[in-house]
Amino acid sequence: MKTNKTNFRIFVSAFIFSLSFILASCEKVVEFDIDETERAIVVNALPNTDSLLFVNITYSRFFLDNGPFEAVTNASVTVDVNGIPYTSTQRDGANYLFSYRSTAGDTLTLHVNIPGHESITGTTIIPPLPDMPTPVAEIDTLQPIDSGDILISLSDPSEMENYYYIYLTERDSGIQWNMFERKWDTIDTVIHPYFNCLNHEITNADVNVSEGMMDYFNSLLFSDRQIDGQTYEIKLSLMMLKDTAEHPLLKEYSLVVESLSPEAFRYIKEVNASQSMTQYFAEPTQIFSNLSSGIGIFAGIARREYPLTFTYKESTE
Repeated sequence: MKTNKTNFRIFVSAFIFSLSFILASCEKVVEFDIDETERAIVVNALPNTDSLLFVNITYSRFFLDNGPFEAVTNASVTVDVNGIPYTSTQRDGANYLFSYRSTAGDTLTLHVNIPGHESITGTTIIPPLPDMPTPVAEIDTLQPIDSGDILISLSDPSEMENYYYIYLTERDSGIQWNMFERKWDTIDTVIHPYFNCLNHEITNADVNVSEGMMDYFNSLLFSDRQIDGQTYEIKLSLMMLKDTAEHPLLKEYSLVVESLSPEAFRYIKEVNASQSMTQYFAEPTQIFSNLSSGIGIFAGIARREYPLTFTYKESTE
């Protein structure tokens, strides 16, 4: 019996060794030379009414490359505004800067010329901003967790298709106790907090919902298809944790309302979709581009920021 057991162990070992050899011999190494891949020109510009125009121009990179994008430094960049040409005044890295700020109704045509590459053009129109009074912001202190309610009254222009992008900014500045290093840290951070919104005409789950957040959003991206020509009331409910620190943070909130060109709407929608957790094992999302060649976006935005001052909601009892 001992001899049989020994022979069995030898047989099993030989089988495993043979199987490993067979599997190893099935491997095939495919060489891929990243340097031989032709790089595309990437042009990104979102002219808006809130800042001077700049156009970012880089070379594309291989998707496994985590390094920085290489700036294109020899481009000639002009923008025709209602037929009047503007030339870039200076360059900061990959950003070509202009002394022009967009206004609603402007028609813009971008021209990018780079030696050895096909000319790149793109066109967009700066949309109008909707009429909107200053939002009302209140805090309900009767709840276990403070609820910050923001009431918006948006008057949508009639007889035209409009697109909107609404989000909040929360700025924390001051000092915060670092329990690990046992000291006070100075902080200054800006985030886009999540909020609840029950306006079903504009909360499209396919566009706005983040994975696992259910009815909470960090932005609202919608068209006026369901609210065309209306004065539409929107209520956002922001969960505000009670601050028990000895040195409370000084939080500043703002509401940002953007009116988007059709190009900007489609671009932001597809960028948001590509960053969804449900897309990790899907095919690569093809981000919308409205340029004649290369890749990127040239899309107009009208933007307005409303600083929020929360008042305390009085008890109705």
